[in-house]
Amino acid sequence: MAVEKIDGALFKKALIHSSRVLKQNKRIVDSLNVYPVPDGDTGTNMSLTVEQAVEEAGKIKGDDLKRIVDAAAWGSLMGARGNSGVILSQLFRGFAAGVPAEKDSLNAQDLAMAFKKGVDEAYRAVLRPVEGTILTVAREAADKMLAEAKKSKNIVENLEKTLDHARKVLDKTPEMLTILKEAGVVDAGGKGLIFLLEGFLQALKNPALIDEEETGESAGAAGQGAVRADIPDLEYIYCTEVIVEGREIDIEALKSQVLPLGDSLVITGMNNVVKLHIHTNHPGEVLERALQWGELSKIKVDNMKLQHQEFVRSAPPGDDEVKDTTIVAVVSGEGLKQIFKSMGAGAIIEGGQSMNPSIESILSVVEEQKSPNIIILPNNKNIILTAEQVKRLSNKNVYVVPTRSIPQGISALMAYNPLHSVDENVNNMNRALKNVITGEVTFAARDSRWNGTEIKEGDVLGIVDGELVAIGADRSEVLRELILKMAGEKDSGVLTIYYGEAVSPEEAGEVGSEVAKKYPDFEVEVYKGDQSLYYYIVSLE
Repeated sequence: MAVEKIDGALFKKALIHSSRVLKQNKRIVDSLNVYPVPDGDTGTNMSLTVEQAVEEAGKIKGDDLKRIVDAAAWGSLMGARGNSGVILSQLFRGFAAGVPAEKDSLNAQDLAMAFKKGVDEAYRAVLRPVEGTILTVAREAADKMLAEAKKSKNIVENLEKTLDHARKVLDKTPEMLTILKEAGVVDAGGKGLIFLLEGFLQALKNPALIDEEETGESAGAAGQGAVRADIPDLEYIYCTEVIVEGREIDIEALKSQVLPLGDSLVITGMNNVVKLHIHTNHPGEVLERALQWGELSKIKVDNMKLQHQEFVRSAPPGDDEVKDTTIVAVVSGEGLKQIFKSMGAGAIIEGGQSMNPSIESILSVVEEQKSPNIIILPNNKNIILTAEQVKRLSNKNVYVVPTRSIPQGISALMAYNPLHSVDENVNNMNRALKNVITGEVTFAARDSRWNGTEIKEGDVLGIVDGELVAIGADRSEVLRELILKMAGEKDSGVLTIYYGEAVSPEEAGEVGSEVAKKYPDFEVEVYKGDQSLYYYIVSLE
């Protein structure tokens, strides 16, 4: 079948089907995690990111190509989760920027050029791009698509050849990254991109795959936004959100019109589609002013006093003082949440391993804080890039301290001093990360090979700062061996053990007592963390 042009209607259908194909295969992508620990969520993160792109594109009435690709780009940005989701959102963003406003369809050359612009944007988003990842597969695919577009106007034929080349590049990723070769897998993000391209091609070959009545529907429940907590005595009660769709929306003018009506104002968008969020006592007036700029959709007005708590904030009762700086931390586990709150975190976002919050979720919590300065503690290597994107979207001064673990997050909190300037605090918190060693005891989610060691599904693993140091069948024994490796030649230190939801207080107490006896010069503390997936998280400073 020959297809020489892709208009707005066909692009929307292809996007929907791409999302479905990825969703159907996300577990395959998740299983390609190079580490056997139970945090393989690349496929899930990519799928949720694309689902929100579909959701926003589906709200565009009519077949205006530029509005559709802009909406998809904006949706993917707001829904981006994890490193893979952020990179994918940048592919969408660059693609949309590569589609001229006057275009009502894309030919083979247009499609290839837009995709190449998306790849360039994705590379710019990553501080230190690594070859053998989704970036490599995307770049090679873009180059192949450009080369084929010079030879043929048939987009289907070009995509078939592009996909064939991209699959071969993906198969070579283990040769580019030793860690992939050892684990016996190809790059997960690259595999996810292949599924998306396959879905796009299938839809071009058979547009009837997507029924007309489904075109405007979401491919899934994406975009889990922040739900505000039950807070008494609010100055502004109604959390108001709305999508504005128009031709020439002046974001700054719209902002000045609604700003007097409340606080926590966030306006983000791309050209013809804008999302507005504000806390106000006059939601009707907000909507009236937004209506001047275009059509309204996804109107959401919530009474914040009545909402169920999803994001927990830790301001002490009766403390109405507006702080200069608020620390926002991503944490999972009720015990760990309480610890972070008690140490000064002003807002807690539910998230961590296998539960990466979206850009929109973090942004929403950041913007509802009254402090002008925000410090984000991601506490997970796969959330750092997501948090960094919030910096350029927020109306506040946002700083990201790149904490890669719960112990690093706690160490950063200990270095914070409310009497110091935000810059001084950020510098001190960054320095504090070097003083802590992180240990984790978890289980193998699948058979694998790690650092030359054969691992079987169900094995208990001991990991120190990302390196496997112990394997066994008993978690207490692995914990003891882990601590032995962490202590090394140290004569003293503070050793803190946080036990997970699968561990009883009695078990944790017994292990803690044994460790304290074995290391009399160490200060040993045991706390209930309630974290999932990890039996123990250990900190040594």
